[in-house]
Amino acid sequence: MTAVTPREARIFSIMIGTAALALSVPGIVRANSPVQATWTTLGTNSGPIPSSDRFEPANLLRAGDQSILVDAGDGASVQLVRAGVPLTALHTIIISHLHFDHTGGLFAILGERLQMLAPGVLTIYGPAGTRATVDGLIAGMTSSPPSGPRGQGNPAQTVRVIEVRDGDTFDVGAVRVTAAANSHYDATPGGAAHVSLSYRFDAPGRSIAYTGDTGPSAKVEKLAHRADLLVSEIFDPDVALAAVKKARPELEPSVLAEVRVHFEREHLTAEQVGELAARAGVGELVLTHNPISPDRTEELMRPGIAREYQGTIRFARDLDTF
Repeated sequence: MTAVTPREARIFSIMIGTAALALSVPGIVRANSPVQATWTTLGTNSGPIPSSDRFEPANLLRAGDQSILVDAGDGASVQLVRAGVPLTALHTIIISHLHFDHTGGLFAILGERLQMLAPGVLTIYGPAGTRATVDGLIAGMTSSPPSGPRGQGNPAQTVRVIEVRDGDTFDVGAVRVTAAANSHYDATPGGAAHVSLSYRFDAPGRSIAYTGDTGPSAKVEKLAHRADLLVSEIFDPDVALAAVKKARPELEPSVLAEVRVHFEREHLTAEQVGELAARAGVGELVLTHNPISPDRTEELMRPGIAREYQGTIRFARDLDTF
C-alpha cells in the first residue's frame, strides 16, 4: 500500500468536508438532485397602456425540461426568445384571465408557430371563455396563405384548449398545477359571468403561487399557503387614477368613479399584498404587474408591504429570474 503524505491527507480531508457540506447545506444542488424550478417575469407592466421600457404581463416557469408560459401579454413571444426559449420549444400556456393585457400576445404566438411549422401540440389552459378566444384567433388566421407544403401547419390541429375551473388541479410534466377563482371581477358590472384564476405550481423541490390579477381573496390566501415563492400583482389606486386623468382628461367623473372602484376592489395595494404574504406564510415575495415606474416602486410601496410581511421582498423587472 502506498503511504499517504501529510499534504495528501489534508487535501483528502478538505475534499471529504466539501462533499459533506454539499450534502447538508440548503442551496447547494447535488448532481443527482432535480433542478429547482425558476420563475422569469417576461413582462411586468400593468396593462393595457403600452410602455416604452416594459412589456405586458407574461411569465415563464421552468421546471426540468418544461417551459410553461403563464399569461401571454403583448410581446410575450419576443420576451420568450430573449429568455432563451424558442417558440418551437413552447408546448404549454396557462392563462389567468381574459383581459387583453394578459392575452394580447396569443395571436402572435399562434401565428408565428404556424409559420414556423412548430412541432407538436400547443396546449392552452385558461378559464371559461378561453376556447372561444383561441377559436376566434385561429379563425383570424384563415386569410393567411398556408405556411408549408400541401398546406401543412393547420393551427386547428396543433392547438388544444383546456378550460379550468375553480379548484381544478392538473399536471404539466412534473409540475402539479392548482387553480383558485379570485376576486378580480367582483366589482365589475356583469363580472359574475367571468372568472379570473390564481395558480399554484408545485414542482419538485419548490412551490410557486401566482396571484394573476386579484383583489383581496381568502381563496388566494389558502392557495398560497406555505408556498416557497409568491408572485403577486401590486397596485396603487391613487397613482394609477392620476395617470388615467392625465392621459384622458376628457373622461366624465362618473367614469372615473367606476375606474377607482375597479382599482380599489379588484387589485392589491402594498398593504394588502403584505397581509396576503404574511397570512399565507410564504417564503419569499416577488411583485409584478406594477403600473408604477420601477424607479419609484420601492420608495412608494416597500414600506407598506414591510409593515405586514417581514420576509424577502423583491420588485421584478422584465426578464428577472427568481
